[in-house]
Amino acid sequence: MKKKTLIAAASAAAVLTGELYRYVFCRSGSPLFNLFSNNKNHVRDFTLYRDEAAERLRSAPQERICIRSDRGEELCGFYLPCGEKPSGKIAFLVHGYRSDHAEAAGMFMDYYHSRGFDLFCCDHTASGESGGKLIGYDVYESRDCLKWLEVLTERFGADVQIVLHGFSMGGATVLKMSDRVPGNVRFIVSDSGFMNVGSLLNKRIHFMVQPLRAINRLTAGYSLRDTDVRPNLARCHTPVLFVHGMEDHTVPADVGQALYGLCPSEKDFLWVPEARHVESMYVSPEEYAAKLDNFIEKYVKK
Repeated sequence: MKKKTLIAAASAAAVLTGELYRYVFCRSGSPLFNLFSNNKNHVRDFTLYRDEAAERLRSAPQERICIRSDRGEELCGFYLPCGEKPSGKIAFLVHGYRSDHAEAAGMFMDYYHSRGFDLFCCDHTASGESGGKLIGYDVYESRDCLKWLEVLTERFGADVQIVLHGFSMGGATVLKMSDRVPGNVRFIVSDSGFMNVGSLLNKRIHFMVQPLRAINRLTAGYSLRDTDVRPNLARCHTPVLFVHGMEDHTVPADVGQALYGLCPSEKDFLWVPEARHVESMYVSPEEYAAKLDNFIEKYVKK
């Protein structure tokens, strides 16, 4: 009886571990853990604001562009010009975990278009209209965004000026790229970016992190250590604006402050009181716009 009990317990543990891996790393999530998830990361008014902005972006004039990742997945991008002709300036908005292009870029479409920037945004692997089953936590996404930069440069010319602007996992993604971006990337904005996903998971699931590390290494081919942006940030050669809400319960504000301290290139910061995760533009739009205006004035040629 004891042997059967041990076997049953081991089987149950294996099933739960597999479901947890699906919940954390897979596009489909987990039917089991999805039932217990309760997103309290945002205030209700922000969610309504974000969703309305996303719908406006989806209905705006745009061109859908598709490429293939190095892993063979179809990736979809969306180009939204601010006028009849290309402006020579592009704001490349990079979305976060379990989000999509419109959720991230919708809130900033009016701002960037009003400053004469065309908008580009993409769905990461395992998100939105792009293919793929596994989330890369900035490893896949940074490689794919570098490929998108090549596409934009090839299409609009080597002198096109690009701003990279990422949110949450996208904020980590743009920092992961920061030592490899071409010179036509004029500056980077990391809004609510994490340092590495391992430390975030460790705070939430503790002893379960180690088995998930092993499963992910075998399944996805990368280590959670590979998500650490610090080695890349240490070699950063592009100006960076760091933005973080001081009431961020998903990625604590001290993470953003530590990343700011590690950045060796020209930099500035915006710490927003009362803002939760990626809510800074909603809470303090004038201050956010002023910081962006300053970077545009300093680093983007007229």
